[in-house]
Amino acid sequence: MALSGLILSILPRSLENRMLVVLITAVLAVFVILGLTLNAYNSRELALANSYEAGVELSHYLSMSGQEKSLSTPYAGKYIQVVTPPSSYSPNGSGNLPVQIQFSGTTLPALLVVEGTLVRPDLITNGAPNVTYPIENLSVFVEAVTRQDVSAQLYLPSSGRINARLISFPKLWQGRMTEPVLLIIALACSIAVLILARSLVHHTSAPFRSLAKYDRAELKPWDTEEAVALQDTLVREQEARAQLLEEQKRMLASISHDLRTPATRLRLRLEQIESTSLRNRMLHDVEEMTRLITASLDFLRFNALLEEPQQLSLAALLQSLCDDYKDTGNDVVFVPQRHKLADQSRNIFGGGGEVELEVEGRAVMNGQPTALRRAFGNLIDNALKYGGAATVQMQSLEHDQLLISISDPGPGIPQHLHEKVFEPFFRNDSSERTKSSSVGLGLSIVKQIVNAHGGDISLGETSEGKFCIFVTLPREL
Repeated sequence: MALSGLILSILPRSLENRMLVVLITAVLAVFVILGLTLNAYNSRELALANSYEAGVELSHYLSMSGQEKSLSTPYAGKYIQVVTPPSSYSPNGSGNLPVQIQFSGTTLPALLVVEGTLVRPDLITNGAPNVTYPIENLSVFVEAVTRQDVSAQLYLPSSGRINARLISFPKLWQGRMTEPVLLIIALACSIAVLILARSLVHHTSAPFRSLAKYDRAELKPWDTEEAVALQDTLVREQEARAQLLEEQKRMLASISHDLRTPATRLRLRLEQIESTSLRNRMLHDVEEMTRLITASLDFLRFNALLEEPQQLSLAALLQSLCDDYKDTGNDVVFVPQRHKLADQSRNIFGGGGEVELEVEGRAVMNGQPTALRRAFGNLIDNALKYGGAATVQMQSLEHDQLLISISDPGPGIPQHLHEKVFEPFFRNDSSERTKSSSVGLGLSIVKQIVNAHGGDISLGETSEGKFCIFVTLPREL
């Protein structure tokens, strides 16, 4: 994080320019790595290609020496370099390899002095303990040593025909990386560059991801100008929205007070109508109008009505709510989640054994009890209104989630309306289930409460085929 932040602080603050710089840098870095890799590969291939000519040069040199036309030392040819070793010279190296060179009916002993270890000595010896190369075939020997990719010299000790020589091929016999190593290094460097570029892009886009979830993000000094401007815009819009909502609350409170008074007067005046049937119809219209106004005000003032969250037992809340419905004669059943506990029992005579106990789960969570009681009350009311009975079940899920299902034996809701029923004031008069005097805000209020708790609500069916509403709530708000 510190390295990425340091690099980002150097880059331009503009998002467009920063992405352009990161992209160009990553592409150039990959091309440089591939270029260096190809250069090293071509250098090795060129050395192997020149091995034939270098072998011919070595053969020519040794032939001249064997014909008593010994060339002076030091000697430097196109590929070959020859020096006279000091009198105290003693070849050292764990990978030294004795070889023999045959020409003019005699065999010239030699020693390949290697700095390090030969990777593939079998390429030189062909599996033989004492390898002999004809002087006409030294190109094969030079190429075999070149393929070892190590620094090496050919030591010729003093003999009756030539003096001691130390022969090297600086352009060919040198330490190099092999093709697999070159490929691995190139891939590793390219992956490292891409990871670094992705890390820079990730940290550059971090404030935008945060702003996608929340109105504010913890901006760093190196974040882009666009992120800062976007957060300022969101904050201004949030403040304007909060101010607008506050004005709406004041207006709605005034409307609520002003409408209740004439509605009450209208209800009193309707009592003076002599016709009973006409009076009842008009009173029903007034009641429906009052119910619509009250429900609309509750929906629009939802955020103001929520209380502070606290620790509560959802199982106890649901059990109490269902008991209240049962006390009024409604068919409501609560099925809590039960856990099996094993314990060791003992009696006064020393006997005993393992006992299994079933206990009800408390389902402790952090939430707003009044809002939750209202939400599940609305769901139970709907189940009783359209199905005549309600079954409430609760169980714990993974990741600290609680699942509550409210089912009823009613006709259910068509699949294509499962999302639309949560929209405010939505009613489907063609559906038997939704024909009622309701104003279409019950499920909208329930969805608001569930969403405020970070949960989710959906419609479906139980394993028995009953219509069911599923509510998922996290334990922590």
